[in-house]
Parts: sequence; C-alpha cells; structure tokens
Amino acid sequence: MSNSSTDGLRVSCEAVEQFVQDVLINAGVKEEVAEDTAEGLVMASMRGVDSHGIRLLPHYIKELESGRINPEPEFSFDQKAPAVGQFDADHTYGIAAGIRAMDYAIELAEATGVGHVSVSNSTHNGMMAYFGLEAAKEGMIGVATTQTSANTRPPNGVRPFFGSNPICVAAPMSDEEPFCYDAATSAITFNEVRKQQDAGAKLPRDVAANERGIPTRNPEEAVQLLPLGGYKGFGLSMVVDIFNGLLSGMSVGREVSEMYGEDISNRRNLGHYYAAFRIDAFVEVEEFERRLQQLAEEVRNEPRQNEETPNYVPGDPEKEAKGEREQRGIPVPKHELEEFDALAKKYDVDPISK
Repeated sequence: MSNSSTDGLRVSCEAVEQFVQDVLINAGVKEEVAEDTAEGLVMASMRGVDSHGIRLLPHYIKELESGRINPEPEFSFDQKAPAVGQFDADHTYGIAAGIRAMDYAIELAEATGVGHVSVSNSTHNGMMAYFGLEAAKEGMIGVATTQTSANTRPPNGVRPFFGSNPICVAAPMSDEEPFCYDAATSAITFNEVRKQQDAGAKLPRDVAANERGIPTRNPEEAVQLLPLGGYKGFGLSMVVDIFNGLLSGMSVGREVSEMYGEDISNRRNLGHYYAAFRIDAFVEVEEFERRLQQLAEEVRNEPRQNEETPNYVPGDPEKEAKGEREQRGIPVPKHELEEFDALAKKYDVDPISK
C-alpha cells in the first residue's frame, strides 16, 4: 500500500481515497456526500494540486465538528429557465454540492445546448477542475468558478477586497485527457501559502503581502495575496464574484466569509457557478476534439528558449503529475501523516501509515 521515504510516505490513490471516505463517514457524513468529497480531494492530490487536496481533510473535519458543515444535507434544485437553475447546497461540503450542480448543468445542456447553475449556501469546494472535467467527460465544455474569502488586494490597495476567485474551463481532446485551464485570479492561493508554511519554505516573489500590503516572501507574514497580472487579474476576480455572489444571492467582496480566520462554527454561505456547453450545438464534436488536439500540439512544438523546458498548454503539468502519482502513489508528508494518524485513531479507521 505504502512506500516509505524520508519525507513521509507514498500511498496509492485508491488507499488514500478509501481512507478519506471512511474518516468522513465515521465522522457522521452522509455516505454519498463523503464519497464525492473524498473523490474531489483525492483528484486534486492526484493532479499535483496539493494545496486543494487531501491536506484539507483535517480542516474539513474541524468544520464538521464545529457545526459549520451539515453532514446530512437536503439538496434542492430549482429550474428557473430552460437553461438556468439554482442549487441549494444546504451548508454541506462544497465539493459534493458542486458535482451535483454540474450534473444539473449537464442535464440542462443536453436539453437546450447549454446549462447554467448557480449554487447558494455552500462551503469550500476544492479544485475547480473536478467539476469542469465532469462536463468534458460528456463531450461538453465545462466551466466552474467559485468565490473565496477576501484575500487579494487591489493593485494600489493596502488591504484585501476580493478573493482569489478561480476559473476553470475544460474541453475534450481527441487523443488525450481533456484540456483544462484551472487557475486562481490571484498570483497563488492561500492554501498554497499554508502549504509553504507547513513545509517551512519561502514564497515566490510578488505573490503575497503583509498586513500593510507590502510584498513578502515569508509565509508567516503573508496575510493577503497579490492579483495575477495586476489590474487585469483583479478585474477577473470581480467578474467571478459577479457570477458567484450576485447571481446566487450570496455575499460579495469583503463580506464573503473566511475559511480559516473566523469562528468556524459559522456557516460560510458561499456561492458557486457552473456551466456546460454542448459542443455539437456549435460544431461536430469529433472535429472540435481533433482541432483542439492539433492546437495543443502546435503550442507544445513551438521553438523554445530553453530546450530542457517543455512548452506546456494548460493542464499539462497536472496530467504529468497524475500519470506519475497513479504509478507511485500520492506523497504524504510527515506532518500530514501525523494528522491523518490522529484522525484514524479518533474515528476508528485503519491508518494509511501502516
């Protein structure tokens, strides 16, 4: 199951997913919610997006124990127009709510050519690629976005206003797994800052700032993020809040709830937005997939400044990580392993360290 290393363990994707699922179920989470949440967290780790992967499990459990998370939600969906619906997450894990909302978007798209679903009363929903790829598997273009805590300052500001508000667009390709652009509108995410804190590492330059808004590389000092591309990235963050907060009726800007900083017994009331576009309502799916494949290969084959560095299209690093981790397992650092062992003991689950 596991391979030891000086940095922790490599654990098979299947074993990690079973562990996460068992902890959630034994903690009282409805089985189908636990299954979807475990799948979303493990998919992030498999794709190398560790900031949104299994490392979040201890925090997710704290939210559950505090009463923030509803372990047995009653989901509801209200179709407002032929291609539009609103989904109420009933304050459960946003990953589980989000994958159901995307399924509704796909159903609407099958009937009308496109489906748009806003989500209300939700919580942190992990890696956006999990939802965008769900539509791509059905031969559609998938779009997934979410609002986040106010953590990104305006280009000339001294305090944060909007969140890192990520955007994902996924689309099928003819000869490989789907194209997938998935990125925050901040230079990095706060989960990445916390990951560097845990690892005792410095941050890259010009990605985060201290309490006065001055850039810092010290993750212990970083209390706000810098927007990706300055004014342009900050503008995209506002666009995401329009789709996620205003369309869902949830809070926006500085009023969006905190993931970590506030009393985590408070409901988060986050909003999300998902969309699916039926490609065959525009062009033949096979032709689209072939041309997207060709486009990606043209980018990869462009002349390089450094021959040792590949030309990537969005999603290539994640595909490489997925292939490597499917073979070797997901790396679990020692500090995470200790937290997982404590959860295993508390909830009577076999530890992944055995």
